[in-house]
Amino acid sequence: MSVSPLVVFQAYLEDGRPFDVHETSSAILTGMIRSRFIGRESALLLLNRQFHDLADRSLRTRLKADRNALEQFSHSRQSDLIMVINTHASPDDGGLLYGNKKSTSLVSFVDHLLGDLGSPSTMASRFSRSMLVVLCCGGFVQHSLSEMRAMSQRFTAVLAFGAHVLDPIFIMGQFVTSVVDYHIFGQESVWTAIYRALRQDIVSHTPIYVGHRGDVQRIVDASWRRKPNGDDVRCCHQMAKYVGTDRSGRITFRCCEPGHVGTRTIRITPMANLAGVRRFLGRRGGTRYMISHVL
Repeated sequence: MSVSPLVVFQAYLEDGRPFDVHETSSAILTGMIRSRFIGRESALLLLNRQFHDLADRSLRTRLKADRNALEQFSHSRQSDLIMVINTHASPDDGGLLYGNKKSTSLVSFVDHLLGDLGSPSTMASRFSRSMLVVLCCGGFVQHSLSEMRAMSQRFTAVLAFGAHVLDPIFIMGQFVTSVVDYHIFGQESVWTAIYRALRQDIVSHTPIYVGHRGDVQRIVDASWRRKPNGDDVRCCHQMAKYVGTDRSGRITFRCCEPGHVGTRTIRITPMANLAGVRRFLGRRGGTRYMISHVL
């Protein structure tokens, strides 16, 4: 169990709805972190900043105070850092929403929050482990993987998600908190923490993108009976039915659409592990994931 001081900096959008999913999901991480520091509260710095518009003058003043607190906390002792950006992403260009119909890049967002403390040299000297979680829909990863790669050179791990409609409460409560538990508190490696946190229902909801040391990899569901190569086996605009696997390993599916024309049989050859390209985790009769490098 890690005894390192910890900084948690969460910036989450105020969407104006009676039930705010951004605020609620951020509160899940806050509660989990607080429980780990009972009796040693002085080793924890929690910075939770809700925003309607990051360009607002009063908010900029509060962010400056947050940076000053972070500077003082991390000046004399090396700490761990968890940073969460919890907002929406533009489906057109992947920009992160920071105000009313205003979006910006991930790099600009982080720089605005951390200022000079977010420089690569400062990050390396002050934080032994650092995680950046971009909690938004898949528009970000569709357009902004180069920014994610850049941030993975500053942070030891960057997490993002590919679902068109992401449930931040589910992902925060079932996945992010587990990765934090294993990587930050358990001091396990980034990938060991992610492997331990993976579950079928999580990857069924969203592809997971992991940035580490300038490389981005994508984790998707690869269930043997539904999507053995990472994509749904479909015919006539619906899921094909699994029939069986022959001795050579080829998988047979069948189209169940009554109006199907031609042969209904679909045969799939499962892809093999290929170093530097993709690997499969799990087994045929249970949970199974495909992890691939994203170019």
